[in-house]
Amino acid sequence: MEGHAHFLGKSIVYFETAVDSGNERSTKEFKKGDIAFLSTAGSICFFIEDASSGKTMTPIGKMLGNMDPLKDVKSGDVFYFYEETA
Repeated sequence: MEGHAHFLGKSIVYFETAVDSGNERSTKEFKKGDIAFLSTAGSICFFIEDASSGKTMTPIGKMLGNMDPLKDVKSGDVFYFYEETA
C-alpha cells in the first residue's frame, strides 16, 4: 500500500487507504511503535510517541526496530507500507 503522509499532532504519522472496514477491539490509548487503523478515514496510523487519540482506532500491529526514520517524514511524502519477503 502507499499514500501521502499526514500527521495527527506530533505523535501520529498516517496515510489514507481505500480500505473500508469497521472498528474491532478499538481503543484510544497507544504506545510508541503501535500501528492502528482509523476506520472513519480508512487510514493506517503509526505512533511515533505514546499517545491518547481523540478517536477510537483498531490496533493492527507493532513496529519493530528503529523508528527514527518516521520522525523525518514530512507531510506529503509518499509513504510505502509493505511486508518484506525472503
